[in-house]
Amino acid sequence: MRTARLLPLLFLFVAAAAQAQVTVYVQEPTGLEGPLDFTWASDWGQTPDLDSTQNSVTAYACLVDDGTAADSLGCNDLVNAATISGKIAVVYRGSCEFGMKALKAQDAGAIAVVIINNVAGAPVGMGAGAQGANITIPVVMISQDAGALLRPYFDNCSALLFIGSQTGFYASNLGIYKADILVPRYAETNSLIASSAAEFSVPLGCMIHNYGSTDMTNATVNVTVVKGASTLYDQTSPGATIISTDSLYVTLPDFSDNGYTGQYTITYTVQGDTPDEFTQNNSIAVTLTAGDKFGYAPADPTTEIPMANLHVVPANNAAGFRSCISFHDANLSRLATTGVWFSASRAADTVLTDEVMTATLYQWNDAIATAITLPTDAGISALTTGEYIFPSDQNSVPLFIPFADVITFMDNQWYLVCLDSYSGVVRHGWDNSLNYDRLYTVIDEPTNCLRDGTTWYNGFTGITGAPSLGVQLIDPATIGMAEQEEVEVTPYPNPTCDMITVPVRGYSGAAALRIYNALGGLVHADRTAVSANGILTVDVSDLSAGTYLFNMAFDNGQRAEFRVQVVK
Repeated sequence: MRTARLLPLLFLFVAAAAQAQVTVYVQEPTGLEGPLDFTWASDWGQTPDLDSTQNSVTAYACLVDDGTAADSLGCNDLVNAATISGKIAVVYRGSCEFGMKALKAQDAGAIAVVIINNVAGAPVGMGAGAQGANITIPVVMISQDAGALLRPYFDNCSALLFIGSQTGFYASNLGIYKADILVPRYAETNSLIASSAAEFSVPLGCMIHNYGSTDMTNATVNVTVVKGASTLYDQTSPGATIISTDSLYVTLPDFSDNGYTGQYTITYTVQGDTPDEFTQNNSIAVTLTAGDKFGYAPADPTTEIPMANLHVVPANNAAGFRSCISFHDANLSRLATTGVWFSASRAADTVLTDEVMTATLYQWNDAIATAITLPTDAGISALTTGEYIFPSDQNSVPLFIPFADVITFMDNQWYLVCLDSYSGVVRHGWDNSLNYDRLYTVIDEPTNCLRDGTTWYNGFTGITGAPSLGVQLIDPATIGMAEQEEVEVTPYPNPTCDMITVPVRGYSGAAALRIYNALGGLVHADRTAVSANGILTVDVSDLSAGTYLFNMAFDNGQRAEFRVQVVK
Protein backbone atom coordinates (compact mmCIF):
# COMPACT_ATOMS: atom_id res chain seq x y z
CA MET A 1 0.00 0.00 0.00
CA ARG A 2 1.45 3.35 -0.97
CA THR A 3 1.52 5.75 1.94
CA ALA A 4 4.21 8.33 1.23
CA ARG A 5 3.76 11.89 -0.05
CA LEU A 6 0.23 11.96 -1.39
CA LEU A 7 -0.56 15.38 -2.78
CA PRO A 8 -3.94 16.97 -2.00
CA LEU A 9 -6.18 17.87 -4.93
CA LEU A 10 -7.60 21.30 -5.55
CA PHE A 11 -11.12 19.99 -6.11
CA LEU A 12 -11.04 17.58 -8.99
CA PHE A 13 -10.66 14.02 -7.83
CA VAL A 14 -13.39 11.45 -8.41
CA ALA A 15 -14.17 8.58 -6.10
CA ALA A 16 -17.18 6.49 -5.26
CA ALA A 17 -16.25 7.16 -1.67
CA ALA A 18 -13.21 6.95 0.54
CA GLN A 19 -14.54 3.65 1.88
CA ALA A 20 -16.22 1.16 -0.41
CA GLN A 21 -19.17 0.31 1.82
CA VAL A 22 -20.47 3.90 1.70
CA THR A 23 -23.08 4.51 -0.97
CA VAL A 24 -25.58 7.03 -2.26
CA TYR A 25 -28.44 4.85 -3.39
CA VAL A 26 -31.75 5.68 -5.08
CA GLN A 27 -34.55 3.60 -3.52
CA GLU A 28 -37.42 5.41 -5.26
CA PRO A 29 -38.49 5.78 -8.02
CA THR A 30 -38.00 2.09 -8.72
CA GLY A 31 -37.20 2.78 -12.39
CA LEU A 32 -34.04 4.62 -11.31
CA GLU A 33 -33.17 2.40 -8.37
CA GLY A 34 -29.45 1.91 -7.89
CA PRO A 35 -26.23 3.50 -6.62
CA LEU A 36 -24.92 6.85 -7.83
CA ASP A 37 -21.36 7.98 -8.41
CA PHE A 38 -20.58 10.53 -5.73
CA THR A 39 -18.02 12.31 -3.62
CA TRP A 40 -18.56 13.29 -0.03
CA ALA A 41 -17.37 15.99 2.37
CA SER A 42 -15.41 13.73 4.70
CA ASP A 43 -12.91 16.25 6.04
CA TRP A 44 -14.88 19.37 6.93
CA GLY A 45 -14.42 18.92 10.67
CA GLN A 46 -17.91 18.09 12.00
CA THR A 47 -19.51 16.29 9.03
CA PRO A 48 -20.56 12.76 10.06
CA ASP A 49 -18.35 9.76 9.41
CA LEU A 50 -20.41 7.87 6.84
CA ASP A 51 -18.41 4.70 7.45
CA SER A 52 -20.38 4.42 10.68
CA THR A 53 -23.82 2.86 10.12
CA GLN A 54 -25.35 5.08 12.82
CA ASN A 55 -24.80 8.12 10.59
CA SER A 56 -26.72 6.72 7.62
CA VAL A 57 -29.61 8.80 6.28
CA THR A 58 -32.74 7.62 4.47
CA ALA A 59 -35.14 10.37 3.40
CA TYR A 60 -36.90 11.99 0.47
CA ALA A 61 -34.84 14.59 -1.39
CA CYS A 62 -36.23 18.01 -2.32
CA LEU A 63 -34.87 20.83 -4.45
CA VAL A 64 -34.24 23.96 -2.40
CA ASP A 65 -35.62 27.39 -3.23
CA ASP A 66 -33.57 30.39 -2.17
CA GLY A 67 -35.78 32.94 -3.88
CA THR A 68 -33.80 33.21 -7.12
CA ALA A 69 -35.45 32.87 -10.50
CA ALA A 70 -33.15 30.23 -11.99
CA ASP A 71 -32.40 26.76 -10.65
CA SER A 72 -31.68 27.39 -7.01
CA LEU A 73 -28.04 27.44 -5.99
CA GLY A 74 -28.91 27.54 -2.30
CA CYS A 75 -26.64 30.48 -1.55
CA ASN A 76 -29.32 32.54 0.24
CA ASP A 77 -31.75 31.76 3.05
CA LEU A 78 -34.23 29.12 1.84
CA VAL A 79 -37.79 30.28 1.29
CA ASN A 80 -39.05 26.65 1.30
CA ALA A 81 -37.52 25.78 4.66
CA ALA A 82 -40.75 24.11 5.79
CA THR A 83 -40.50 21.70 2.87
CA ILE A 84 -36.80 21.05 3.34
CA SER A 85 -36.97 20.40 7.09
CA GLY A 86 -36.39 16.71 7.81
CA LYS A 87 -35.53 16.03 4.15
CA ILE A 88 -32.40 15.78 2.03
CA ALA A 89 -31.78 19.19 0.48
CA VAL A 90 -30.77 19.26 -3.20
CA VAL A 91 -28.83 22.20 -4.64
CA TYR A 92 -26.80 22.89 -7.74
CA ARG A 93 -23.08 23.59 -7.72
CA GLY A 94 -22.10 27.16 -8.54
CA SER A 95 -21.91 30.80 -7.38
CA CYS A 96 -21.01 30.25 -3.71
CA GLU A 97 -18.87 27.85 -1.67
CA PHE A 98 -20.01 24.30 -0.95
CA GLY A 99 -19.92 25.01 2.77
CA MET A 100 -22.30 27.98 2.36
CA LYS A 101 -24.82 25.85 0.45
CA ALA A 102 -24.69 23.20 3.16
CA LEU A 103 -25.10 25.84 5.91
CA LYS A 104 -28.24 27.32 4.34
CA ALA A 105 -29.75 23.83 4.01
CA GLN A 106 -28.74 22.86 7.53
CA ASP A 107 -30.27 26.07 8.93
CA ALA A 108 -33.51 25.14 7.16
CA GLY A 109 -33.61 21.77 8.95
CA ALA A 110 -32.21 19.50 6.20
CA ILE A 111 -30.74 16.22 7.45
CA ALA A 112 -28.33 15.87 4.49
CA VAL A 113 -27.33 17.77 1.35
CA VAL A 114 -26.96 16.57 -2.23
CA ILE A 115 -25.09 18.92 -4.55
CA ILE A 116 -25.56 18.38 -8.30
CA ASN A 117 -22.48 19.03 -10.40
CA ASN A 118 -22.93 21.86 -12.91
CA VAL A 119 -20.51 20.46 -15.52
CA ALA A 120 -20.41 17.19 -17.41
CA GLY A 121 -18.39 14.32 -16.05
CA ALA A 122 -17.97 12.74 -12.67
CA PRO A 123 -18.64 14.52 -9.36
CA VAL A 124 -15.66 16.29 -7.81
CA GLY A 125 -14.15 16.73 -4.37
CA MET A 126 -15.59 19.59 -2.32
CA GLY A 127 -13.65 22.17 -0.37
CA ALA A 128 -15.10 23.28 2.96
CA GLY A 129 -14.79 27.02 2.37
CA ALA A 130 -15.42 29.46 5.19
CA GLN A 131 -18.51 27.66 6.57
CA GLY A 132 -17.61 23.98 6.15
CA ALA A 133 -16.42 23.61 9.75
CA ASN A 134 -19.96 24.46 10.94
CA ILE A 135 -21.66 21.63 9.00
CA THR A 136 -22.87 18.65 11.01
CA ILE A 137 -24.92 16.81 8.34
CA PRO A 138 -23.73 14.62 5.44
CA VAL A 139 -22.87 16.47 2.22
CA VAL A 140 -22.43 14.59 -1.06
CA MET A 141 -22.11 15.53 -4.73
CA ILE A 142 -23.60 13.60 -7.66
CA SER A 143 -23.04 14.03 -11.39
CA GLN A 144 -24.85 16.44 -13.68
CA ASP A 145 -26.35 13.52 -15.63
CA ALA A 146 -27.69 11.82 -12.50
CA GLY A 147 -29.14 15.13 -11.36
CA ALA A 148 -30.91 15.58 -14.69
CA LEU A 149 -32.51 12.13 -14.47
CA LEU A 150 -33.68 12.70 -10.91
CA ARG A 151 -34.67 16.36 -11.29
CA PRO A 152 -38.42 15.72 -11.81
CA TYR A 153 -38.45 13.70 -8.58
CA PHE A 154 -36.42 16.28 -6.68
CA ASP A 155 -38.95 18.91 -7.79
CA ASN A 156 -41.85 17.08 -6.08
CA CYS A 157 -39.85 15.47 -3.24
CA SER A 158 -40.50 11.92 -4.44
CA ALA A 159 -36.90 10.66 -4.76
CA LEU A 160 -36.07 8.45 -1.77
CA LEU A 161 -32.31 8.30 -1.15
CA PHE A 162 -30.11 6.28 1.16
CA ILE A 163 -26.79 7.93 2.10
CA GLY A 164 -24.35 6.06 4.31
CA SER A 165 -22.75 2.73 5.06
CA GLN A 166 -24.49 -0.27 3.55
CA THR A 167 -23.02 -2.56 6.24
CA GLY A 168 -25.95 -4.31 7.88
CA PHE A 169 -28.45 -2.38 5.80
CA TYR A 170 -29.38 -5.55 3.87
CA ALA A 171 -29.61 -9.08 5.21
CA SER A 172 -27.79 -10.62 2.22
CA ASN A 173 -25.12 -8.46 0.67
CA LEU A 174 -21.80 -9.68 -0.66
CA GLY A 175 -19.71 -6.96 -2.25
CA ILE A 176 -16.47 -6.11 -4.01
CA TYR A 177 -15.01 -2.78 -5.09
CA LYS A 178 -12.03 -1.67 -7.12
CA ALA A 179 -9.70 -1.77 -4.11
CA ASP A 180 -10.54 -5.45 -3.60
CA ILE A 181 -9.31 -6.96 -6.88
CA LEU A 182 -5.98 -7.64 -8.49
CA VAL A 183 -5.62 -5.81 -11.79
CA PRO A 184 -3.13 -6.40 -14.63
CA ARG A 185 0.38 -4.98 -14.14
CA TYR A 186 -0.35 -2.57 -17.02
CA ALA A 187 -3.70 -1.53 -18.43
CA GLU A 188 -2.07 -1.36 -21.86
CA THR A 189 1.05 -3.17 -22.99
CA ASN A 190 2.66 -4.28 -26.26
CA SER A 191 2.64 -7.75 -27.74
CA LEU A 192 6.38 -7.55 -28.49
CA ILE A 193 7.10 -7.72 -24.74
CA ALA A 194 4.03 -9.86 -23.97
CA SER A 195 4.45 -12.51 -26.63
CA SER A 196 3.84 -15.51 -24.36
CA ALA A 197 2.65 -16.67 -20.97
CA ALA A 198 6.26 -16.77 -19.78
CA GLU A 199 6.69 -13.05 -20.50
CA PHE A 200 3.39 -11.70 -19.19
CA SER A 201 0.60 -13.05 -17.00
CA VAL A 202 -2.20 -11.56 -14.93
CA PRO A 203 -2.44 -12.51 -11.22
CA LEU A 204 -6.05 -12.92 -10.12
CA GLY A 205 -7.41 -12.47 -6.62
CA CYS A 206 -10.21 -10.74 -4.76
CA MET A 207 -11.31 -9.70 -1.27
CA ILE A 208 -14.97 -10.66 -0.74
CA HIS A 209 -16.89 -8.61 1.84
CA ASN A 210 -20.06 -9.69 3.59
CA TYR A 211 -21.82 -6.37 4.19
CA GLY A 212 -25.06 -8.18 5.09
CA SER A 213 -26.53 -8.64 8.54
CA THR A 214 -26.54 -12.46 8.17
CA ASP A 215 -23.80 -14.98 7.46
CA MET A 216 -23.32 -15.99 3.80
CA THR A 217 -22.64 -19.63 2.97
CA ASN A 218 -20.87 -20.90 -0.15
CA ALA A 219 -19.51 -17.47 -1.01
CA THR A 220 -17.44 -17.58 -4.21
CA VAL A 221 -15.77 -15.30 -6.72
CA ASN A 222 -15.85 -16.11 -10.43
CA VAL A 223 -13.38 -14.60 -12.88
CA THR A 224 -13.80 -14.61 -16.64
CA VAL A 225 -11.49 -13.26 -19.31
CA VAL A 226 -13.16 -12.49 -22.63
CA LYS A 227 -11.68 -11.26 -25.90
CA GLY A 228 -14.21 -10.47 -28.58
CA ALA A 229 -16.68 -13.33 -28.62
CA SER A 230 -14.29 -15.83 -27.04
CA THR A 231 -14.10 -16.71 -23.35
CA LEU A 232 -10.45 -17.50 -22.65
CA TYR A 233 -10.71 -18.03 -18.89
CA ASP A 234 -13.58 -19.00 -16.57
CA GLN A 235 -12.72 -20.06 -13.01
CA THR A 236 -14.58 -20.02 -9.69
CA SER A 237 -13.04 -20.11 -6.23
CA PRO A 238 -14.07 -22.81 -3.73
CA GLY A 239 -17.13 -21.91 -1.64
CA ALA A 240 -16.67 -20.56 1.87
CA THR A 241 -18.82 -19.23 4.70
CA ILE A 242 -18.28 -15.54 5.47
CA ILE A 243 -19.88 -14.34 8.67
CA SER A 244 -21.69 -11.01 8.81
CA THR A 245 -19.39 -7.94 8.38
CA ASP A 246 -16.35 -10.19 7.81
CA SER A 247 -14.19 -10.53 4.67
CA LEU A 248 -12.26 -13.26 2.89
CA TYR A 249 -9.40 -12.97 0.38
CA VAL A 250 -9.28 -15.64 -2.32
CA THR A 251 -6.84 -16.25 -5.17
CA LEU A 252 -7.33 -17.96 -8.51
CA PRO A 253 -4.83 -19.27 -11.08
CA ASP A 254 -3.09 -16.62 -13.15
CA PHE A 255 -4.42 -15.81 -16.60
CA SER A 256 -2.02 -15.90 -19.54
CA ASP A 257 -2.21 -16.00 -23.32
CA ASN A 258 0.24 -17.14 -25.95
CA GLY A 259 0.60 -14.02 -28.04
CA TYR A 260 -1.38 -11.15 -26.50
CA THR A 261 -3.33 -9.04 -29.00
CA GLY A 262 -6.38 -6.79 -28.79
CA GLN A 263 -8.44 -5.98 -25.71
CA TYR A 264 -9.29 -8.44 -22.93
CA THR A 265 -12.14 -7.88 -20.44
CA ILE A 266 -11.52 -9.34 -16.99
CA THR A 267 -14.67 -9.65 -14.87
CA TYR A 268 -14.87 -10.50 -11.15
CA THR A 269 -18.29 -11.62 -9.82
CA VAL A 270 -19.19 -12.68 -6.27
CA GLN A 271 -22.20 -14.72 -5.14
CA GLY A 272 -23.41 -16.95 -2.33
CA ASP A 273 -26.19 -19.40 -1.52
CA THR A 274 -28.64 -16.65 -0.55
CA PRO A 275 -29.85 -14.24 -3.28
CA ASP A 276 -28.12 -10.89 -2.91
CA GLU A 277 -30.33 -7.91 -2.03
CA PHE A 278 -27.82 -5.35 -3.32
CA THR A 279 -26.43 -6.66 -6.62
CA GLN A 280 -24.83 -3.40 -7.73
CA ASN A 281 -21.59 -4.25 -5.91
CA ASN A 282 -21.38 -7.88 -7.03
CA SER A 283 -19.30 -7.44 -10.17
CA ILE A 284 -16.33 -5.42 -11.48
CA ALA A 285 -14.79 -5.47 -14.95
CA VAL A 286 -11.38 -4.16 -15.99
CA THR A 287 -9.57 -4.30 -19.32
CA LEU A 288 -6.12 -5.24 -20.57
CA THR A 289 -5.11 -4.00 -24.01
CA ALA A 290 -2.19 -5.38 -26.03
CA GLY A 291 -1.56 -2.81 -28.75
CA ASP A 292 0.88 -0.16 -29.93
CA LYS A 293 0.93 1.91 -26.73
CA PHE A 294 1.89 1.51 -23.09
CA GLY A 295 0.17 2.91 -20.00
CA TYR A 296 -1.69 2.39 -16.74
CA ALA A 297 -5.04 3.91 -17.74
CA PRO A 298 -7.68 1.80 -19.54
CA ALA A 299 -7.53 2.16 -23.30
CA ASP A 300 -10.34 2.99 -25.67
CA PRO A 301 -11.14 -0.32 -27.43
CA THR A 302 -11.10 1.27 -30.89
CA THR A 303 -8.30 3.83 -30.80
CA GLU A 304 -6.25 2.22 -28.00
CA ILE A 305 -5.69 5.75 -26.66
CA PRO A 306 -5.69 5.90 -22.83
CA MET A 307 -8.91 7.24 -21.35
CA ALA A 308 -9.13 9.92 -18.65
CA ASN A 309 -12.13 9.93 -16.32
CA LEU A 310 -10.94 13.07 -14.53
CA HIS A 311 -8.54 15.98 -14.95
CA VAL A 312 -6.54 17.28 -12.01
CA VAL A 313 -4.27 20.05 -10.74
CA PRO A 314 -2.57 20.29 -7.33
CA ALA A 315 -4.05 22.62 -4.74
CA ASN A 316 -3.05 26.28 -5.09
CA ASN A 317 -0.99 25.50 -8.17
CA ALA A 318 -0.27 28.49 -10.42
CA ALA A 319 2.99 27.46 -12.09
CA GLY A 320 2.10 24.07 -13.54
CA PHE A 321 3.20 20.57 -12.52
CA ARG A 322 4.45 17.24 -13.84
CA SER A 323 2.60 13.90 -14.15
CA CYS A 324 4.66 10.76 -14.78
CA ILE A 325 4.33 7.03 -15.33
CA SER A 326 7.24 4.65 -14.68
CA PHE A 327 8.08 1.32 -16.29
CA HIS A 328 10.72 -1.29 -17.04
CA ASP A 329 10.77 -4.76 -18.57
CA ALA A 330 13.24 -7.58 -19.17
CA ASN A 331 12.50 -7.38 -22.91
CA LEU A 332 12.08 -3.64 -23.32
CA SER A 333 14.78 -3.41 -26.01
CA ARG A 334 12.23 -4.90 -28.39
CA LEU A 335 10.47 -1.51 -28.38
CA ALA A 336 11.13 2.11 -29.26
CA THR A 337 8.99 5.19 -28.61
CA THR A 338 7.99 8.09 -30.85
CA GLY A 339 5.92 10.19 -28.44
CA VAL A 340 3.17 10.42 -25.83
CA TRP A 341 -0.63 10.61 -25.84
CA PHE A 342 -2.30 12.83 -23.26
CA SER A 343 -5.37 14.96 -22.58
CA ALA A 344 -5.88 18.18 -20.64
CA SER A 345 -8.77 20.20 -19.30
CA ARG A 346 -9.41 23.54 -17.62
CA ALA A 347 -11.91 25.42 -15.50
CA ALA A 348 -15.13 26.60 -17.12
CA ASP A 349 -13.99 30.24 -17.15
CA THR A 350 -10.60 29.60 -18.81
CA VAL A 351 -9.33 28.25 -22.15
CA LEU A 352 -6.39 26.08 -23.16
CA THR A 353 -5.48 28.14 -26.24
CA ASP A 354 -1.73 28.94 -26.29
CA GLU A 355 -1.02 26.80 -23.22
CA VAL A 356 2.22 24.83 -23.54
CA MET A 357 2.71 21.14 -22.69
CA THR A 358 6.00 19.26 -22.71
CA ALA A 359 6.49 15.49 -22.84
CA THR A 360 9.83 14.07 -21.72
CA LEU A 361 11.29 10.58 -21.63
CA TYR A 362 13.69 10.18 -18.69
CA GLN A 363 16.08 7.41 -17.82
CA TRP A 364 15.45 6.71 -14.13
CA ASN A 365 18.64 5.71 -12.32
CA ASP A 366 17.60 5.92 -8.66
CA ALA A 367 17.48 2.65 -6.71
CA ILE A 368 13.94 1.29 -7.08
CA ALA A 369 13.01 -0.51 -3.86
CA THR A 370 9.22 -0.45 -3.39
CA ALA A 371 6.00 0.92 -4.83
CA ILE A 372 6.49 4.16 -2.91
CA THR A 373 9.95 4.86 -4.35
CA LEU A 374 10.11 8.42 -5.63
CA PRO A 375 12.46 9.89 -8.24
CA THR A 376 15.08 12.44 -7.34
CA ASP A 377 16.02 15.27 -9.69
CA ALA A 378 19.60 13.98 -9.66
CA GLY A 379 18.45 10.44 -10.42
CA ILE A 380 16.75 11.14 -13.75
CA SER A 381 18.26 12.18 -17.08
CA ALA A 382 16.26 13.38 -20.10
CA LEU A 383 16.63 11.27 -23.25
CA THR A 384 14.27 13.20 -25.53
CA THR A 385 11.44 15.68 -25.35
CA GLY A 386 8.56 17.13 -27.36
CA GLU A 387 6.27 20.14 -27.10
CA TYR A 388 2.62 20.86 -27.77
CA ILE A 389 1.10 24.35 -27.92
CA PHE A 390 -2.69 24.39 -27.92
CA PRO A 391 -3.85 26.10 -31.14
CA SER A 392 -7.39 26.19 -29.79
CA ASP A 393 -9.38 25.18 -26.72
CA GLN A 394 -9.01 21.40 -27.16
CA ASN A 395 -10.63 20.61 -23.83
CA SER A 396 -10.43 16.93 -22.78
CA VAL A 397 -9.41 15.88 -26.32
CA PRO A 398 -6.82 13.07 -26.73
CA LEU A 399 -3.66 14.63 -28.21
CA PHE A 400 -0.22 13.43 -29.26
CA ILE A 401 3.21 14.95 -28.58
CA PRO A 402 5.95 13.53 -30.83
CA PHE A 403 9.43 13.23 -29.37
CA ALA A 404 12.30 15.00 -31.11
CA ASP A 405 14.09 11.64 -31.34
CA VAL A 406 12.95 8.05 -31.65
CA ILE A 407 14.38 6.27 -28.60
CA THR A 408 14.96 2.52 -28.32
CA PHE A 409 14.62 1.25 -24.76
CA MET A 410 17.10 -0.90 -22.85
CA ASP A 411 16.23 -4.15 -21.09
CA ASN A 412 15.59 -3.86 -17.33
CA GLN A 413 16.22 -0.12 -17.30
CA TRP A 414 13.66 2.01 -15.45
CA TYR A 415 12.12 4.94 -17.35
CA LEU A 416 9.79 7.83 -16.60
CA VAL A 417 7.52 9.40 -19.19
CA CYS A 418 6.34 12.77 -17.92
CA LEU A 419 3.92 15.49 -18.96
CA ASP A 420 4.64 19.07 -17.84
CA SER A 421 2.34 22.09 -17.86
CA TYR A 422 3.37 25.64 -17.00
CA SER A 423 0.32 27.36 -15.55
CA GLY A 424 -2.41 26.63 -13.06
CA VAL A 425 -4.96 26.65 -15.88
CA VAL A 426 -4.03 23.20 -17.20
CA ARG A 427 -5.42 20.06 -15.57
CA HIS A 428 -3.81 16.77 -16.54
CA GLY A 429 -5.84 13.74 -17.52
CA TRP A 430 -5.76 10.96 -14.93
CA ASP A 431 -7.65 7.71 -14.43
CA ASN A 432 -9.42 6.77 -11.22
CA SER A 433 -11.31 3.68 -12.39
CA LEU A 434 -8.53 1.30 -11.37
CA ASN A 435 -6.88 0.67 -8.02
CA TYR A 436 -3.32 -0.68 -8.09
CA ASP A 437 -2.93 -0.90 -4.31
CA ARG A 438 -3.71 -4.62 -4.03
CA LEU A 439 -1.34 -5.39 -6.90
CA TYR A 440 1.46 -3.76 -4.90
CA THR A 441 1.25 -6.67 -2.47
CA VAL A 442 2.22 -8.93 -5.39
CA ILE A 443 4.46 -6.61 -7.45
CA ASP A 444 5.98 -4.01 -5.13
CA GLU A 445 7.02 -1.54 -7.84
CA PRO A 446 6.03 2.06 -8.61
CA THR A 447 3.57 2.93 -11.35
CA ASN A 448 3.26 6.71 -11.29
CA CYS A 449 4.26 9.90 -9.54
CA LEU A 450 4.05 13.67 -9.90
CA ARG A 451 6.18 16.72 -9.20
CA ASP A 452 4.68 19.93 -7.83
CA GLY A 453 7.18 22.74 -7.45
CA THR A 454 10.39 21.01 -6.39
CA THR A 455 8.74 18.13 -4.53
CA TRP A 456 7.94 14.65 -5.85
CA TYR A 457 4.77 12.87 -4.69
CA ASN A 458 3.26 9.38 -5.02
CA GLY A 459 0.13 10.78 -6.60
CA PHE A 460 -3.00 12.60 -5.46
CA THR A 461 -5.01 11.88 -2.34
CA GLY A 462 -8.22 10.19 -3.47
CA ILE A 463 -6.91 8.96 -6.84
CA THR A 464 -6.10 5.26 -6.99
CA GLY A 465 -5.20 5.07 -10.67
CA ALA A 466 -2.50 6.83 -12.69
CA PRO A 467 -1.94 9.60 -15.24
CA SER A 468 -3.73 8.88 -18.53
CA LEU A 469 -0.51 8.89 -20.54
CA GLY A 470 0.02 6.54 -23.46
CA VAL A 471 3.56 5.92 -24.68
CA GLN A 472 3.46 5.39 -28.46
CA LEU A 473 5.52 2.29 -29.34
CA ILE A 474 7.10 0.96 -32.50
CA ASP A 475 9.37 -1.92 -33.44
CA PRO A 476 12.96 -0.56 -33.56
CA ALA A 477 13.46 -2.52 -36.77
CA THR A 478 11.11 -0.09 -38.55
CA ILE A 479 12.98 3.10 -37.58
CA GLY A 480 15.20 3.18 -40.68
CA MET A 481 12.26 2.40 -42.93
CA ALA A 482 10.37 5.42 -41.64
CA GLU A 483 13.35 7.68 -42.29
CA GLN A 484 13.60 6.54 -45.92
CA GLU A 485 9.96 7.40 -46.58
CA GLU A 486 10.40 11.05 -45.64
CA VAL A 487 11.63 12.05 -49.07
CA GLU A 488 8.30 11.10 -50.66
CA VAL A 489 6.48 14.20 -49.32
CA THR A 490 6.02 16.77 -52.14
CA PRO A 491 3.26 19.33 -51.43
CA TYR A 492 1.29 21.09 -54.18
CA PRO A 493 0.41 23.67 -55.37
CA ASN A 494 3.49 25.48 -54.15
CA PRO A 495 3.33 28.52 -54.04
CA THR A 496 -0.29 28.67 -52.84
CA CYS A 497 -2.70 31.28 -51.53
CA ASP A 498 -5.16 29.11 -49.60
CA MET A 499 -4.86 25.30 -49.66
CA ILE A 500 -1.89 22.95 -49.78
CA THR A 501 -2.17 19.23 -50.60
CA VAL A 502 0.40 16.87 -49.09
CA PRO A 503 0.61 13.33 -50.53
CA VAL A 504 2.03 10.84 -47.99
CA ARG A 505 2.89 7.56 -49.65
CA GLY A 506 1.88 4.45 -47.73
CA TYR A 507 0.46 6.19 -44.66
CA SER A 508 -2.97 7.13 -43.33
CA GLY A 509 -3.90 8.22 -39.85
CA ALA A 510 -3.04 10.84 -37.26
CA ALA A 511 -0.08 13.21 -37.35
CA ALA A 512 1.15 16.28 -35.49
CA LEU A 513 1.59 19.37 -37.69
CA ARG A 514 3.69 22.41 -36.80
CA ILE A 515 4.26 25.42 -39.05
CA TYR A 516 7.14 27.88 -38.49
CA ASN A 517 7.66 31.29 -40.10
CA ALA A 518 10.90 32.51 -41.69
CA LEU A 519 12.14 33.73 -38.30
CA GLY A 520 11.67 30.33 -36.72
CA GLY A 521 8.55 31.28 -34.78
CA LEU A 522 5.80 28.69 -34.33
CA VAL A 523 2.65 30.05 -36.01
CA HIS A 524 0.48 26.93 -36.02
CA ALA A 525 0.35 23.63 -34.11
CA ASP A 526 -2.41 21.12 -34.48
CA ARG A 527 -3.38 17.48 -34.52
CA THR A 528 -4.41 16.45 -38.02
CA ALA A 529 -5.06 13.29 -40.04
CA VAL A 530 -3.96 11.82 -43.36
CA SER A 531 -6.91 10.40 -45.30
CA ALA A 532 -7.23 6.76 -46.29
CA ASN A 533 -5.80 7.53 -49.74
CA GLY A 534 -2.66 9.07 -48.22
CA ILE A 535 -3.63 12.72 -48.72
CA LEU A 536 -3.44 15.54 -46.21
CA THR A 537 -5.02 18.92 -47.02
CA VAL A 538 -3.99 22.00 -45.03
CA ASP A 539 -5.75 25.39 -45.06
CA VAL A 540 -3.12 28.17 -45.05
CA SER A 541 -5.45 31.02 -45.95
CA ASP A 542 -4.93 32.61 -42.52
CA LEU A 543 -1.15 32.82 -42.96
CA SER A 544 0.47 36.03 -44.15
CA ALA A 545 2.53 36.07 -47.33
CA GLY A 546 5.91 34.44 -46.86
CA THR A 547 7.81 31.15 -46.74
CA TYR A 548 6.96 28.63 -44.02
CA LEU A 549 8.57 25.46 -42.74
CA PHE A 550 6.12 22.58 -42.24
CA ASN A 551 7.07 19.87 -39.74
CA MET A 552 4.98 16.68 -39.64
CA ALA A 553 5.39 13.85 -37.09
CA PHE A 554 3.41 10.67 -37.73
CA ASP A 555 2.36 8.24 -35.03
CA ASN A 556 4.45 5.43 -36.57
CA GLY A 557 7.68 7.40 -36.12
CA GLN A 558 7.84 8.93 -39.61
CA ARG A 559 8.73 12.59 -39.98
CA ALA A 560 8.56 15.02 -42.84
CA GLU A 561 9.75 18.60 -43.37
CA PHE A 562 9.04 20.81 -46.35
CA ARG A 563 8.71 24.48 -47.19
CA VAL A 564 5.64 26.19 -48.55
CA GLN A 565 5.47 29.66 -50.06
CA VAL A 566 2.23 31.51 -49.30
CA VAL A 567 1.28 34.29 -51.71
CA LYS A 568 -1.51 36.86 -51.34
